[in-house]
Amino acid sequence: TLSGRRHPKEEVGEPFKEEKAVAKYLRFNCPTKSTNMVGHRVDYFIASKAVDCLLDSKWAKAKKGEEALFTTRESVVDYCNR
Repeated sequence: TLSGRRHPKEEVGEPFKEEKAVAKYLRFNCPTKSTNMVGHRVDYFIASKAVDCLLDSKWAKAKKGEEALFTTRESVVDYCNR
C-alpha cells in the first residue's frame, strides 16, 4: 500500500520497519508477568496493558501533516492482530 502499512489480506512475510519498531517498543515497555509452565519459566503480558502501552506511545500522537497510527483501542487491536 502507499502508506507502507499492510493490507489485511497481504501475505505475512518480513515485518516492515515500523512493525519491528512497534514490537521492540512493546518488548521493552509493556509490563510483563512470569510463571512456570511445564517446568519452564514463561514471561507473558496482558493484552489490555499492551493496548494501553501503545496508546501512550509516539505512534498515538499525530505529527504535522500525518495521521496517528493508533487513535483508538480498536485500532491498536486491529494492528496487533495483523
